[in-house]
Amino acid sequence: MNKILRIVLTIVGMLSLILAVGFCLRLPWTVRLWPWADSFLPYPFLGSITAATTASLLWIGLSGELRSAAGGALHLTVFYAGAGALVSLAMFLWFRRYPLRESRPMPLPVRISFGVFVVVLVLVGSGILLQIPNVFAWKLQPTSSALLGWFFLGAACYFLYGLVHPSWQQACGQLWAFLAYDLVLIVPYLLHFALVRPGQLPSLLINTLVMLYSGALAIYYLLVKKATRTRGKSSQTPTAKKLSMGDDFWPDAPVHPAEDDCSSGLQSNEGDSAIVMSSHVGGKSA
Repeated sequence: MNKILRIVLTIVGMLSLILAVGFCLRLPWTVRLWPWADSFLPYPFLGSITAATTASLLWIGLSGELRSAAGGALHLTVFYAGAGALVSLAMFLWFRRYPLRESRPMPLPVRISFGVFVVVLVLVGSGILLQIPNVFAWKLQPTSSALLGWFFLGAACYFLYGLVHPSWQQACGQLWAFLAYDLVLIVPYLLHFALVRPGQLPSLLINTLVMLYSGALAIYYLLVKKATRTRGKSSQTPTAKKLSMGDDFWPDAPVHPAEDDCSSGLQSNEGDSAIVMSSHVGGKSA
């Protein structure tokens, strides 16, 4: 069953990748999927959403950490906020039954960053839904406001789930998703500095800084830092160094292989036998 789920998630991730490329390139068939374009031109944003979904699904499918899908399902539950939410909620309840295959704790800088992301996403998402002026760096129509607002609130729940369950394997999917989201949107955001209205400049600056920081955070912990970019070895079998530092050992005490102990025992027994024999012979000759 687990293997089938991993295959399904990987296939859905590949389909999501095709959709992300279509939105980013504004291919005709993707434009027909979302005909409500406004001044924001939401196709890059839709591409970033599907790219984030792609990254998360592919990581879960390839790594086998099915429990991590629960946080993404919670995100979709809030994002859909309608009939689709029932399906996403069912997915959340299903995937959260699976245990994590690895239980390394989430690094403290990542946990702090997730807390900051939750606060920023809730503030921005709520402001967009309420259509507060200049909360977003583009002028939005009601349809785009609903799309963006619920997406940000869903993302806030996604990172909040990571804070409640602070394992590194849980954070991996979230960081991969955020990195894909950042890579799609960073160029449009940077180019918009030349066109943004003065009142929307603070929002654009804050959003850009958050994307740059989250991208750097994801790159460091996913691709650079050795302790997190590679799967740690099992710690069930203690090493010789750990054994030599126990309560019954002196620090840095030499640890001999079992063969040496056996051979030394045999040599000791042979020496003892030789002493006994020599004493016996000496007693008779006397």
